[in-house]
Amino acid sequence: MALALRWYYVTVTIVPQPLSGDAGQYYACAWNLLHHGIFSSSKPGSPLVVPDNYRDPAYPLFLALWIKALGPGRISYGTTLLCQALLGAETVGISMQICRRWLSIRWAAAAGLLMAVWPHSIATNDFLLTETLSGFLCALGILLWVKACQHKSLGKALASGLTLGMAALTNAVLQPFGILLAILIAWRAPALRKTCLILALASAALPLAWGLRNVHLPNTDIHASSKGRALQNLIQGSWPTYHSAWRTSKLGSEAAKIEATADLNAMNGEYEQLLSSPLKGIKVVMQRMQQHPVTYLTWYLFKKPYQLWGWEIEIGQGDIYPYAVINSPFQVHVAWIALAAICHALNPWLLWLSLACLLMTWREQCARANTSLPSLSIISVIALLAFVTLIYCILQAEPRYATPFRNLEIALAFTTLANLSARWSAYQGTLHRQKALHETH
Repeated sequence: MALALRWYYVTVTIVPQPLSGDAGQYYACAWNLLHHGIFSSSKPGSPLVVPDNYRDPAYPLFLALWIKALGPGRISYGTTLLCQALLGAETVGISMQICRRWLSIRWAAAAGLLMAVWPHSIATNDFLLTETLSGFLCALGILLWVKACQHKSLGKALASGLTLGMAALTNAVLQPFGILLAILIAWRAPALRKTCLILALASAALPLAWGLRNVHLPNTDIHASSKGRALQNLIQGSWPTYHSAWRTSKLGSEAAKIEATADLNAMNGEYEQLLSSPLKGIKVVMQRMQQHPVTYLTWYLFKKPYQLWGWEIEIGQGDIYPYAVINSPFQVHVAWIALAAICHALNPWLLWLSLACLLMTWREQCARANTSLPSLSIISVIALLAFVTLIYCILQAEPRYATPFRNLEIALAFTTLANLSARWSAYQGTLHRQKALHETH
């Protein structure tokens, strides 16, 4: 079902400007790799191609493989989208295999059904963005890690680490995750320390190689570096008004655009200050936050996590679309529109049910040292979701960034539902036994 929905979606939905924004930069990196042997986000055809590390390398390499095999144009573009549809469907199957470690087949199938039809996970396959690939690699890495724990297999731990390392080269915020996961599991299950060591080393290998490459880059503008991009996200994410200001600057009235542009200029001023003098830049940001401490405390602790796992994509077209689309089934077919409406209504509940799963798992782990495979499996999934939530809430929280992890969020939500169902059944059984005992007396 997941494959059929995604395959149909990418074949009928048109993205009029598929190479705008981030997608254009990924394509530029792929183009420069093929034509100059240089990883650079310089525009294709630029007279000077300067190597940089502004974008992460794995997704441009993914694009470059299809362009190299099929040539630039509609064929390679269409094949890339169909390949992403396949990867998206595989991610659903892999996520079901992961949650099958602790859920019954019925609950895992129910979770998989929602994963298959979730609109964000379907729509993202039609854009030349990293979400599909990073989601696939994260799910595969976790599955391999679960199997490594099950069999105490160093080979599977190595494969898991390399897969998570590739995920980190697709999305840089994931770079420390493999090491942190290894530390967490080694602490909970000392018998797996050797396996955890392999995971940590393997997950660090590819990002370390990429980092060594970046050390030898010629001195380039910091604005064109990954450090500059991270600092920019840090400043933008510290302004509660950033998303609304960005959208108003693009879609608002002329008067509203002037006010929004002033806010964006103030953000850029803090960003430039942070680049030129980090200490002074941090001081400026802290002074701004100290003027409204409760507002910013609420922003970071509550509003940003809720925004990250929300529905409406802020930086982009809105709804579930980073870019404008034509003929999307979610816009023109009644059944698909109804599906999107149902999922939209369910979205807040998924967040609260996932949070409840985290709290219940934490309570169980504190109550007793459980190192069984189901326990380690769900801990690994919770660790991933908690890690990405923390990082994006420090930087910039945008629902598009949560798309690779929606399947695992659904798995945790259904875990809470399964636990509640089991407790209700146990309660009903207790009542039935008490009634039977009373009738016997």
